[in-house]
Amino acid sequence: MKNISYISIGSNIGNRIINIEKSIVKLSSFSKIISQSSFYETQPWGYVDDNNYINIVVKIQTNFSAYSLLSKLKNIEQDMGRKKNINSNYAARIIDLDILFFNDLVICSDILNIPHKELYNRNFVLEPLFEIASSHKCPNTNKKVSQLLIDCQDLTKVSLYKIIN
Repeated sequence: MKNISYISIGSNIGNRIINIEKSIVKLSSFSKIISQSSFYETQPWGYVDDNNYINIVVKIQTNFSAYSLLSKLKNIEQDMGRKKNINSNYAARIIDLDILFFNDLVICSDILNIPHKELYNRNFVLEPLFEIASSHKCPNTNKKVSQLLIDCQDLTKVSLYKIIN
């Protein structure tokens, strides 16, 4: 397994923790999970909803190309019951998996943008990413994740989520 990727995972429908854990099990069937952030609770971003999200970031190692990985992530979302919202990119979802970084690639296409095009604007992504990869450099900006978090203008509240057993 030669490719390194950072994946953002979020859920705000149903049992959010179980949804994320199921997606990680599915992800680990074709990749190696190297590290995983804590769980973070966040307000919806880009739209209004009564249900907050749980978000994490995982670092994986995979043999798949960026486009093949995207296809695998979309399959996980579909298998878990994610519905496509034709009216907006922003809506409640059982699971959401996004490629943040893939090696040091920069890809800008109709179906894939790496680094993720909204990465710089989302605290709910940058906080968990900072936890596991603070010194990782963005190939677009050549800034470390720690600096991207400082520069982020997002005022959305992000809180560490404590799982009670």
